[in-house]
Amino acid sequence: MRLRHRIGGYREFDADAAAQSFCDAYWTHRTPPGPAVDGAAHRVLPDPAVSVAFWCIGRDARGLPLDSGVIVVGAKTRPQLFPLTPALELAAVRLKIEWVAPMLGIDPAAVDDQLVDFAAVRPRLAGALHAALLRTRTTEEALPVILRTIDASRVSSFAPAPAASAALDIVRRSAGRLRCEDVAERVGVSMRHLRRQVADAAGVSTRTYRRQLRLVHSMTLADRCHAPDWAAIALESGYCDQSHMIRECQALTGIAPSALHRERERQQVSERSNTP
Repeated sequence: MRLRHRIGGYREFDADAAAQSFCDAYWTHRTPPGPAVDGAAHRVLPDPAVSVAFWCIGRDARGLPLDSGVIVVGAKTRPQLFPLTPALELAAVRLKIEWVAPMLGIDPAAVDDQLVDFAAVRPRLAGALHAALLRTRTTEEALPVILRTIDASRVSSFAPAPAASAALDIVRRSAGRLRCEDVAERVGVSMRHLRRQVADAAGVSTRTYRRQLRLVHSMTLADRCHAPDWAAIALESGYCDQSHMIRECQALTGIAPSALHRERERQQVSERSNTP
């Protein structure tokens, strides 16, 4: 798997070529067993996708999970701050938002900002998936098990509307930097048709999707250095200027980019302080 990004205990990987039609990425998160640095927490950025995740706390001498479960992680539409639970491991397959209904049989908007027991979503599949995951010894080993299971048991054989898939893929590839009007032009449909197709398939507007991905991209760039050049990051992320980026960050996360960056840096300090 090719590593796409890392911050603290979070790792994000490109999806395999065979899964890229419906899978946006794989991700894992590990929290060290010791206490976190004061102020260290994981602020989840706006995330216009739904993940199927395996969690566990603790492993036995063979590396097998002790306390564990499978959840559906809904798209994040508002800022959420999660404390770093010691020894928590997560392994997740992040579905493209327009593929949630065909793969899981649920309206993606129905799980916004929620963590839902997988058994409530796919009761017949949940037991078998959890049993298979209990035999894995690492988060990386759990990822293909989740992917194969949900792919083999997708609810519908029908794909999302072509215009919606094409538009959302363009937004993802551009990290939200293209205007909605430009996206519609590239797909070859009117803005009215695009809005309807995307809303029906994804439960979110193209504009909202674009705003969220653009912010995530800007903070991903900032994560790479201790003293970010915010003006350059704003320009590269497609904002009119730095002030525009600051307003968007405050609206979507509740804090300014500089404060968010410092908070994210504390996650990395927390991880290093607990590494043997």
